[in-house]
Amino acid sequence: MTDQKLEEILARRDNFAFGSADWERLNIEKAEYLESIKPSMKDDTIYFEEADLSGIEKVFSKNTEIFDLPFGVEKRSFLEYHPTRRHPIPYILVRFEDKYFFTLRERGGSELRLIGKKGLIGGHVDDCDLVENNLEKTCYNALFREAGEEAGVNEKIIKNISLKGLIRSDLGVDFDHLGLVYEIELTTDDIKSEEDGILTGLWISREELPEHYESFENWSKIVYDNLLK
Repeated sequence: MTDQKLEEILARRDNFAFGSADWERLNIEKAEYLESIKPSMKDDTIYFEEADLSGIEKVFSKNTEIFDLPFGVEKRSFLEYHPTRRHPIPYILVRFEDKYFFTLRERGGSELRLIGKKGLIGGHVDDCDLVENNLEKTCYNALFREAGEEAGVNEKIIKNISLKGLIRSDLGVDFDHLGLVYEIELTTDDIKSEEDGILTGLWISREELPEHYESFENWSKIVYDNLLK
């Protein structure tokens, strides 16, 4: 499903030179429209300039040296569909022994393109996560918040956390996001989805992952291909 009004605004914007007065005016119109349909778009988040990510390989990189890079803070509505900026999204591979926790997106969610797809826990960095001049702590705050909100994961059941890689894809809406792929190893498998009607949680053993591959969302396919295959 697509948003025709959003596509129309973007088409008009991109008829003008990037950064011109007309481009900026229509980018503001885009931002205001996104905020009108999803209030969380008004929240500030962090972003990188695409030029500063030139050392990060596409589509997946095990080079995770990003926390010393320069970054800015802007409203999400301005960063979505932005051609030269990417905002990071913690994307969390939750593991207990040889099985991994996935979520199935149901029809109660607002991410229409993901309905019926299986994916990992993850989400945007929010205002409440921001720590001034500390990118690593900011991303960790978002990581813990998302893990708790989506699956009830808390520090008491976490055995280990590590940053495994980065997703820098240009497929579809990926082009303005940077995935930070973390692995959280748990001491128990007693967790479940905390978003009834939006996400259903399920554990999949490593040997069963290939059977589910075609139902994975794009980032989950990238994680499987580069870390789990």
